[in-house]
Amino acid sequence: MLTNVSFELGEGRVAGLIGRNGAGKTTLLKVLSGILDPDGGEVIFEGRSVHREPEVKRELVFIPDTPEAWYGYTGWGAAYMFGQIYPRFDPLYFKETMIRFGLPLERNIRHFSKGMRMMFSTALGLSTRAKLVLLDEPTNGIDPIAKKQVLTLLMEAAADGMSLIVSSHLLEELERMTDTILLMRSGSVETHASESVAEGIVTKLQVVFQGEAPEAWLRSPDVRVLDHIGRVYTLLLNGASGSVAVAELEAMNPLLIEPLAVRLEDLYVWKLGGEPNVD
Repeated sequence: MLTNVSFELGEGRVAGLIGRNGAGKTTLLKVLSGILDPDGGEVIFEGRSVHREPEVKRELVFIPDTPEAWYGYTGWGAAYMFGQIYPRFDPLYFKETMIRFGLPLERNIRHFSKGMRMMFSTALGLSTRAKLVLLDEPTNGIDPIAKKQVLTLLMEAAADGMSLIVSSHLLEELERMTDTILLMRSGSVETHASESVAEGIVTKLQVVFQGEAPEAWLRSPDVRVLDHIGRVYTLLLNGASGSVAVAELEAMNPLLIEPLAVRLEDLYVWKLGGEPNVD
């Protein structure tokens, strides 16, 4: 269930949608695209309601993690169907992208491998020239070379003014390509700027303690242990204003306190690492 979801995304911007399994990421994408109707609230696109004005949906496209709807169609057949729905569908771009991915245009989509299906879905979705494209795990099941091709294609689309929301568990990819991170937890969304994803939220340190590690302190809510070998610990500490975790650490006079760069994965672990993983 989605609750208290509110964010904005500008033209040509890329948002990464992250969260544990079962957090509601796919549901959110389907609501944004108009596939599912919300029980309350509205999805506003360029000042118009997605759910009360159906023609607005022509400016949005949802690319699912599996294109089962296209089983029974060839690539060209799917392109023809989308061309009837999306007024700016670009068949030449679709053809060139399928060739770029090495995908046959005349083969039934049912007979594509999982990776081929995801590349086909991405090509089809971007060919709509919709203003907002919503992608659910677009690099799932794709080999490293094809993955690079897909990510390059997405960034080219954003550079041309297309806005993207990309749901993925591949945090390193999202960190490189996004402007904004949408972190889902229990049906709600927190928004973080990608360039300062954990600023003021969490501090990452490598620490070498003198003697035995302070077990009680390590188990406190303001501390999370990422890794340790002997007396060498990699830690996340609460970076919020008023947190005393760092001061308490310094008072212990460890042999070493070395600041480390905070990554998107660290924010993910800090915010979501303690929650159950619901499939």
